[in-house]
Amino acid sequence: MSAPRVVLAGAHGHGRGYLDQLAKLHATGRVRFVGVADPRPLCIEERAVAGDAAWCPDAVTLFEATAPDLVVLSTPVHTHVALAEAAMRAGAHLLLEKPAAPTLAGLDRLLTLQRETGRTVQVGFQAFGSGAVSELRRRVNARELGEIRAIGATGLWWRGEAYWNRAGWAGRRCLDGHDVNDGALTNPFAHAVALAITVDGSGGDQPVQRVELDTYRTRAVEAHDTGSARVRTARGTLATIAVSLCAEPEAEPVVTVYGTRDSAELRYTEDLLVTAGGVTRHARTDLLENLIGHLADPRVALLVPLADTLGFTQVAEAVRHSPAPAEVDQAELGDLGELTRRAAATGHLYRELGAGWARADPFTWTPEGA
Repeated sequence: MSAPRVVLAGAHGHGRGYLDQLAKLHATGRVRFVGVADPRPLCIEERAVAGDAAWCPDAVTLFEATAPDLVVLSTPVHTHVALAEAAMRAGAHLLLEKPAAPTLAGLDRLLTLQRETGRTVQVGFQAFGSGAVSELRRRVNARELGEIRAIGATGLWWRGEAYWNRAGWAGRRCLDGHDVNDGALTNPFAHAVALAITVDGSGGDQPVQRVELDTYRTRAVEAHDTGSARVRTARGTLATIAVSLCAEPEAEPVVTVYGTRDSAELRYTEDLLVTAGGVTRHARTDLLENLIGHLADPRVALLVPLADTLGFTQVAEAVRHSPAPAEVDQAELGDLGELTRRAAATGHLYRELGAGWARADPFTWTPEGA
């Protein structure tokens, strides 16, 4: 197979990392980097990195002009479905940044298009490239942890006003009539959610059974910056995820699997797995490299196929249907780290732990047919 012709849609923000990566892959002959689409022109430095790749403010126009074999799509989430459709109809395979779609209907549309066009779509849940995830799954499947009793996940980061003001879609539930569904559970901690609902052996392409939520906001935004979710996975395990973007001090996310023989902590941002036997660090497979390898040789397994994002998208759909997040004063949060860890460890939502600020109305979402 000759080197695939690649277009990058979205060169700023997270897309800047892809710009650098594609330039390096082009230099080594792994790909032919033919175009960059972004409404904002490239600066002098970015233009130098892009080399001879054409720039166009409109992605669809560039797809039609360059006929790429592969599109890396790193644009705002509310544009994913329309741009992914245009790329697939132009004949391109896709690396589609997470979340693939802001709604379940959007994911269904993408899956239908994929079947119609025969294109391959990898979703940018980078954590699933971690060898620590693979090793945890091996141990679960080999029953080294015993029966899986529960799963807990925590995320404790601080994101100030600049984060919420970085783009017009940031912190929005909808924008100009389009679902955005931004928020702590659905975007920055999407990896924690997606891992928590699958590490018991549930397939990401299998529907979850139920989602319970409480969500809060301390900022003047529509979306939640703090929230907890309790999800009954496809296999029936209760996975509780508690996260906040208002945490001081910060702590890296942890997904904990509680078994009858042993427990395991997955620190996915650090590629670490912690058990009673000690701490192991694992290598990580890059998702773009994995996709290129899969296209060259289908025996190379795709790490995050589009279909495997169903369970996560159902949790996002629950967030979309939930009431507006309850407003909380930052000063009320107190020791958020301790409360968050207790929620994940006990399987309780924030509002069930007695914190005075956690006054969100309970919300439960069940998939159709469940």
